[in-house]
Amino acid sequence: MNTEKELRMETKCYDANEYGYLYGLNQRIPDEDFNKVKKYMRDFRRKDYADGIIKVTGRPEGYRCLEEDVAKVEEILGITNTLAKRREKIEDAFSDVTRKRELKDQAITWLEVLFTRGGTQPEQDLSRLAVHSTKIYDPDDSFKNGREDGSGCLFIYTPHGMWYIINNSGEDSNKSLNNVKTPEGGAIGYRLMYEDNVDTLIRIYTEENLYSGDKLY
Repeated sequence: MNTEKELRMETKCYDANEYGYLYGLNQRIPDEDFNKVKKYMRDFRRKDYADGIIKVTGRPEGYRCLEEDVAKVEEILGITNTLAKRREKIEDAFSDVTRKRELKDQAITWLEVLFTRGGTQPEQDLSRLAVHSTKIYDPDDSFKNGREDGSGCLFIYTPHGMWYIINNSGEDSNKSLNNVKTPEGGAIGYRLMYEDNVDTLIRIYTEENLYSGDKLY
C-alpha cells in the first residue's frame, strides 16, 4: 500500500496585520527541488511580523510564501492538487443550494469531532480570547443574535490556536460544563492548534462571516 503523502501547498499561518495567509509545503522535499522554488519563499522569523507574533495564528516561523506566489511554486514542483483547484471545488459546491448545505453540514460534523475529541479545554475568559484574537467567525450571526438567550457559537483564532466556543448560558443550560467565562453565564470552549484542514473546514462552515455584534471585551 502506498502511504506516501500527496505533495501540496497548505496554509501555515494567518497574520492579521500585514500578510494574511502564508503558505508552505506540507512535507519536506529534496534540496535540489526546494532550491528551484526557494526564490519565491522567505524564511520568516518573529521579527518579520509587525508586532512579533502576537497577531499571528499558526506556525509563523519557517519558509513561507505569499498567496500570489503559490501557483508558481506548484507549477515548478508539478503539484496537481493545487490551491486554485481546491477552492474551485468549494465554490462549485456553493453555487448549488443543496450541495452547499451538504458541504456545510459535513464541515460542522467534522469540526465537532475534531474539536471535542482532539481539543483541549483550558479555563479561559471570552474577553481575553477576543482581545488577543486575529479574527473571530460567527456562523450565520448565531452568537450575535443568540448571545442574550445563551445560544450561538464562535470560532476564535488566537496566537495559541483556534477555539470553538459554544454559548452555554441559557436558563436550562448545564453551566457545570463551562470552561470559558462570559458576562452572560459561560460557554463551552475547545482549543486545537492551527492546522490547514481545520482552518478550511471552519472557513467553509462559517462562510468567513466575521463577528459583528457588541464588543466581547
